[in-house]
Amino acid sequence: AEIVARLPPAHWWRVRQGPRLLYETKRNLANNLTAQGRFGEAEFLAREALAETLVLSAPRTVLVGLALQALGVIRLEQGRLDDAERLFRSAIDSLGGAQVLPHSTILALLRARRGTVLAIRGQWPEAQQVFEERHKGLRSHDEQFKTAGSFHLDWAMALHRAGQSAQALAQFDRMIDVQLRRPFADPVHIARLRGHRAIVLAAQGQVGEAAAEFAAALPPLLARAEHDASNESGGFVGAWRLTAIIGGYLELLARCHVGGCGLAGLDPVAEAFRIADVARGSAVQRAVTTSVARASLPDPMLRELARKEQASTNRIVSLRKIMERLVSSSADQRLAKIIGDMQKDIAQLETEQKMQRKDLADRYPEYANLVDPQPPSLADVQKALGPTEAALAIYVAEKESYVWTVTKERVAFRVVAKGRAEVAQEVAGLQAGLEFDGGVPRSFSAARAHALYRDFLAGDAALWSNAKVLNVIPHGPLGQLPFGMLLTEPAENVPMGQTPWLIRTVAIAQLPSANGFLALRRARVAQTAAQPLIGFGDPVFNASRPDTANRAVAVRSLAVITRRDEMLALVERAQKDGKPIADAAKVPIARLSEAFSMLPALPDTADELKEIAQALGADVIKDIYLGARATEKNVKSVDLSRYRVIVFATHGLVSGEIPGLDQPALALSNPQLTQDADNDGFLTMEEVLALKLNAEWVVLSACNTASGDGQASEAVSGLGRAFFYAGARSLLVSNWPVETVSARLLSTGLFRSQAANPSLARAEALRQAMLEVMAKEAYSHPVFWAPFSLIGDGGPR
Repeated sequence: AEIVARLPPAHWWRVRQGPRLLYETKRNLANNLTAQGRFGEAEFLAREALAETLVLSAPRTVLVGLALQALGVIRLEQGRLDDAERLFRSAIDSLGGAQVLPHSTILALLRARRGTVLAIRGQWPEAQQVFEERHKGLRSHDEQFKTAGSFHLDWAMALHRAGQSAQALAQFDRMIDVQLRRPFADPVHIARLRGHRAIVLAAQGQVGEAAAEFAAALPPLLARAEHDASNESGGFVGAWRLTAIIGGYLELLARCHVGGCGLAGLDPVAEAFRIADVARGSAVQRAVTTSVARASLPDPMLRELARKEQASTNRIVSLRKIMERLVSSSADQRLAKIIGDMQKDIAQLETEQKMQRKDLADRYPEYANLVDPQPPSLADVQKALGPTEAALAIYVAEKESYVWTVTKERVAFRVVAKGRAEVAQEVAGLQAGLEFDGGVPRSFSAARAHALYRDFLAGDAALWSNAKVLNVIPHGPLGQLPFGMLLTEPAENVPMGQTPWLIRTVAIAQLPSANGFLALRRARVAQTAAQPLIGFGDPVFNASRPDTANRAVAVRSLAVITRRDEMLALVERAQKDGKPIADAAKVPIARLSEAFSMLPALPDTADELKEIAQALGADVIKDIYLGARATEKNVKSVDLSRYRVIVFATHGLVSGEIPGLDQPALALSNPQLTQDADNDGFLTMEEVLALKLNAEWVVLSACNTASGDGQASEAVSGLGRAFFYAGARSLLVSNWPVETVSARLLSTGLFRSQAANPSLARAEALRQAMLEVMAKEAYSHPVFWAPFSLIGDGGPR
């Protein structure tokens, strides 16, 4: 106050405006981070900006509305639809209290975002009502309406769902025309419009025009999805739109397969397989193929050049996304200088990338084909299969699912009359029986386990009945399901020890895509790693390690307490009271460094690593990093390319599981207890990407390391994908929090089998370990023996 009193009166406004400039800057930075897909960092800043805005502004103001919108967009792109809808409703209420005009573009944007949430939920009538309100408001200003209009992709689809397809097509035609007239036409947005237009055309029976629109729309959309996923910058909404378009195209192709559709020169089954595989493997496939491409280069200098070229690609994609967002902003928000600087950066990166690619092409012409392989054909898969192998590829669309069964001799194609919601419900029902209540496993749904087998495998079981390894390429909810625990026969009243699990019949390897499978089979390993094993486990999280000996069952998972979002509660209270909340900025916003208090100790993992080391003949003292040695610094400083097997026996965290963590990560020792000042103790996906591996196996003996990212429903997490990119040829990952003793028995049994028989296929080694664990009466429930999946090449070493 004394400092303010000394200032000339003309300067007082700067002091008063200071806090506002600060929280507006935080909000703008949050928006920028959201555009880059860095949702964890963006959420932290958006929450701070909202808290500070609530302190200084009345709750029903434009400033509060903008702060709510910033956080709502983050929640939407994270797929947290309930939170997003509440935030958008509250933001609309704030603007209403501020008495903004009906044609306000901010109000229109918020209504459109709420309409999108309703559309994603399938609440099409409600979405249509919101878009009609938006249209009415915008229509109230003739001058603005002539320039901007009120059409929206999701409004058009709501009209189509309401039986007004002609109006929907008229909207799509107008929106495409407007986009093409702009100085900067976003090709991805145009492709989305054309893809949804194709869905409407197909529903009206205009097969030829619909097929042409799908063919034009999908290449740019799939290219963007591939780059988004490999750069971890894709959001939930874009993935949802792409899924809808692909589902519409596959439905059209399936209809053509059954009844014919007059599209000359098109094999519907082969085309559907190609499109499904490109979509299914858009992220993981890229990681596998780039890793294989680097490994195939003949010398280390070329491999390092390849890494730089791939890093340039990721950077270009990130900058383009930010620039597209800035260019599409209103004229007063465009920041022309920043856009110009970014264009220069992109141009420079593109020049560097062209030089890197030319250098690689001149010195190794095969590199381009390895990095960007052509979409696989069914014949390619048949050729890559061994004599005792079969493949099963599945794609789960909104209304129905598609199954390809492939052997050396035959290909079969089936349409399953179960869509995504029904399959997700079946899988969720199975997963509900894979948890503990008071240390006792829950009841397992044998009926659901057999129903999924009956729907997706039984129809063509005769084709793979003699196979020893079944290569499964799943999609959507099925990606989180170990197929080995499906039941080949009804078994509601059969004792667990006698249950006809699929794993008793055949070994199973899970693949991210057919193209990933082909890449791994074609991989040429430059040199076998010299050392057998390196392992990291039993990290130190807290100064006082709790005693776990008396727990009924020790599970590698987090005891994270889910709380109602305090920020949303504050907003609702503020809007009810109509007053700023003076203590809003004091709401605790958890930081990543506080997460170690949530992590229970894992002392049993030390025994697990020692037993694996003994089985493989590794040096327990030198190559097993336990306790205070299990640090992020040691992971990054050791030459991991020297080891054939790399094991992380610790907690695996999915994106968003801990506030501030916007990437999947492995928890290592608390740096505050190990004096590792340069690291935060979490080995994130981005950091894994920078590792250099030459590993036959990477074992993530931790919880939830197979969890999908929630954006593309992939069969392996971003963490697992990063290990593929870094140079792993197969992963052992867990699908749910694992019971620690059975996890140790399974992983050590696997490597004992491989040590005893080096020619044993990886998938068969895992199968034998599962059978050994389930043979113990105490561990016959699948919660103990089924949590791990082999992702990657299931063949022999």
